[in-house]
Amino acid sequence: MANKTTPRQEFPTHGLMPRGETQAAEFVRKYPQYDGRGVVAAVLDTGIDPGAKGLQVTSEGKRKVVDYIDCTGSGDVELSDVCAEELTLKGASGRTLRLNAEWKNPTGEWRVGAKRLSRLLPGEVWMSVSAERSQRFRKNAQQLTDAVLAKKGAVQDKDQGKLSEVSKVSKVSEVSKVSEVSKVSEISAKSIKTKDSDTSKNLTEELDAQVDVLKTLNGAYADLGPLLDCVVFHDGEQWRAAIDVDESGDLSAAAALGAYKHTSDVGELCKRQLFYYTLNFYDEGRTLSIVTCAGSHSTHVAGILAAHHPEEPQNDGVAPGAQLLSLMIGDHRVGSMETGVGLTRAVNAIVEYGADVANMSYGEPSSSPNVGQWVQTVAQEVVRRHGCVFVSSAGNEGPALSSTGSPGGTSDGFIGVGAHVGYDQMLAEYAMYETVGDTVFTWSSRGPTPDGDRGVDVYAPGSAITSFPAYCKERLCLRNGTSMSSPNLCGVAALLVSAWKQEMGGASLSPYRVKNAIVSTAKPIGELHGAGMVQTDSAWQFLKRYAARAAEQVSWRTHVDDSRRARGIYLRNAEESAHARFFNVSVVPVFPTSEKARLEHDSDGENGRLESQTQFDFEQRLLLVATESWVSVPDALYVASQGNKFAARVDATKLQAGRLHTASIDAYDSTDVDRGPVFSIPVTVTKPLHVDASACVDLGTLQFRPTEIVRRFVAVPPGATRAHIVLRASNAAALESSPALFYLHCMQLEPATRFRKFFMRERVSIGHKSYGAGGGSAEQKETKTMDVIGGATLEVCLAQFWNQLGAHDIDVRVEFNGIVPANGGGALAEGGPLRAGITVHGSNAVARLDFIAPVRPEYDVSPSIVLTKARKTLRPHEAVISPLGAERDTHLATGSALYKLELDYRLETTREETQLCLHMPAVDTQIYENWADNFALAIFDANKRYLISQISYTSPLLIKQCGESL
Repeated sequence: MANKTTPRQEFPTHGLMPRGETQAAEFVRKYPQYDGRGVVAAVLDTGIDPGAKGLQVTSEGKRKVVDYIDCTGSGDVELSDVCAEELTLKGASGRTLRLNAEWKNPTGEWRVGAKRLSRLLPGEVWMSVSAERSQRFRKNAQQLTDAVLAKKGAVQDKDQGKLSEVSKVSKVSEVSKVSEVSKVSEISAKSIKTKDSDTSKNLTEELDAQVDVLKTLNGAYADLGPLLDCVVFHDGEQWRAAIDVDESGDLSAAAALGAYKHTSDVGELCKRQLFYYTLNFYDEGRTLSIVTCAGSHSTHVAGILAAHHPEEPQNDGVAPGAQLLSLMIGDHRVGSMETGVGLTRAVNAIVEYGADVANMSYGEPSSSPNVGQWVQTVAQEVVRRHGCVFVSSAGNEGPALSSTGSPGGTSDGFIGVGAHVGYDQMLAEYAMYETVGDTVFTWSSRGPTPDGDRGVDVYAPGSAITSFPAYCKERLCLRNGTSMSSPNLCGVAALLVSAWKQEMGGASLSPYRVKNAIVSTAKPIGELHGAGMVQTDSAWQFLKRYAARAAEQVSWRTHVDDSRRARGIYLRNAEESAHARFFNVSVVPVFPTSEKARLEHDSDGENGRLESQTQFDFEQRLLLVATESWVSVPDALYVASQGNKFAARVDATKLQAGRLHTASIDAYDSTDVDRGPVFSIPVTVTKPLHVDASACVDLGTLQFRPTEIVRRFVAVPPGATRAHIVLRASNAAALESSPALFYLHCMQLEPATRFRKFFMRERVSIGHKSYGAGGGSAEQKETKTMDVIGGATLEVCLAQFWNQLGAHDIDVRVEFNGIVPANGGGALAEGGPLRAGITVHGSNAVARLDFIAPVRPEYDVSPSIVLTKARKTLRPHEAVISPLGAERDTHLATGSALYKLELDYRLETTREETQLCLHMPAVDTQIYENWADNFALAIFDANKRYLISQISYTSPLLIKQCGESL
């Protein structure tokens, strides 16, 4: 920190794109040719912006992005054949299009389609474009209104002028007393009045009507956005397309772009917004894919992974020599959320392009870990068979335990990455006048997974100031999250793969070997189950040292033989730690396989023989160690290719209640103990505090320093439905302590349920508002309330946010209450809290509902009942099964076509302002754990007018008119 009068000598640029604490910067300086060269890194995200700085060329001058692919289909344009006459044709919008005479079209065949601009833009870009269009419309409307009002004023002025002339003539006649003139004047006045007043009246009424219409149009303005005509043709070598981006119909000077992977063509979709696009063609030119980006996220991720700034190398990403494959899985139609279609097409593209590493900074909580069609496809096909190192973010739902998301924090085959912040980041990115110790970001998700696996494999810097889309009007930008730590780690993997390819020649490198090296050499940072900070050069030295060790090529699949087939031992609820537990643990090595061996038809094929020989030769004589005395395991275990089992005993009866206790079962190679554990099986115990008849428990005074996290665990009483967490700040010298932000994160786990069901994460400011002037101590009280379920352990996690200074003492008390149905007349909706509703069967003419308060007496209760929802089961009106397109939608393992089941439902509303929420329980609220590839819902009105699209997480839809058919 600079003193008050002397600034630093230079800006701490090295902290903008943190590569120092991971040894990545030193590794590239030491081995400049191992900077990612020869590596293709797939980025599954919102799509990289073609106009972003640092993402144009590699350190060797090669094209940085090998291809841009819209995996979601949100940019697809269906095309139809048309005929052209004298270089004009009729577009899909109905406009007449003038073609460029220089285009080469030997076949003379033309295809046209149209796309709404709003379906191609990220939300923020469309809002800007829409605002400009709205301003322009309203300005024009106001000009028209002003013109009509001016015309109306002119008419009124003219009428007033004629009446004035008539009045003058009448006055002259009265003065002159000439009777003939008087008679003529009276007749003229009467004639003018009758004729002109009728005309003026009609014209005034017409003008008033025009003003009313303009005001109505102005008030009812709704912009669907420009409809862009697309023209597609084949130039004899490849498909090309031109887009009428300004809706002029004049393409006579327009360029026809080819597929980016062949031509490197990039077009401007919105010049004012600096928004660019590329093209792809499918189905033999029947489908045009306009590839844009669905948000800024992917560009920033790509910048961390592999940006190269030739003029500012200090801003380079981790692997500036690597090339990128942009795979857009965020769908424009659903707010850039990932879809099953996008995910499936993305893994197919990874294999097609031979990507060496892949990064996915996306994910969602899942109801079950390590299951699902897509998750298993990645583990078995992309990673195991095709050898791609797959890295994914662990999630930003921390700091409570078991808050990791899918796929990165819950699934085998992936390297799950948490987010860390170090001194360099604090200095350059966060402008802290006083730094704290290096730490994990407070919000970074923590393991273990619900089935006991570690959850977070390794940590990497979770923030960076790097490349950003051109349309955001920022060249570099700060973002943080495990979305940023994942590409940092993926960049390290790219460096290791690049080094291996160049130094080891054709020697096989399995993703398991890369993961083993990264995890085994990570620097300890005191995190759960030993997950540490990645160290690039240490991992490379590990790879070289054990290059000849065949066992490094395998991964280890562990199963704890209980009802859940868990991957670790996780004792969370009170009954699980009430007595000693015994487990049978199975350990099976997982060997990489190859596509060549799978495609061999001869059972004696060479590739298959080599794989079988590898398995035959495999053996490990392991030494087992439990890191804590309350865990007991045998001393030794022999494992061949088919695996083996051993017994483990966990006795948590003497562990302190209310606290977190962790251990691990480590297995060492008896021939090389210094290598470190070959595999580790996590053991996690959260022994909860008992709650007595008062339904309250005091957690005592918790003391905090910067970055401090304190966890306590409470056994929620049976029948409890609400928990009240009461915080009291009780510093003796409150005014001397810096105000601080805290995270209060409370969570329960329920089997086969996403962790967000019983979840609360609140920000609490301590010391900002209640420490009054005058000195001395003061008290601040905060109460937060959440839904709970009786019988399951509640974690109460309180964390001083990572960058907050000062020391704080906080008293914590947890209070429970509950009201539940006492008979069969009704049931809690979906097993949730009482406030979520009571479900009553419609066949009952009268339903009696009795309630009890099993936790403690409830006095201030004023019951009332309101019928708010009616549930109706729908049967499909029509069902059609059909194959999808062979070019993009094939099964990765078999190569066969994927099929879709299209169900058509009919529904008519019976009242106005009806709120509908459509559910398909077998597949909705699931993405990664889903047994199907994709679930999507498209809603249309009776006239087939599209209303809205929804995917796995369906939400209510408001239907305004009565009798609306869907």
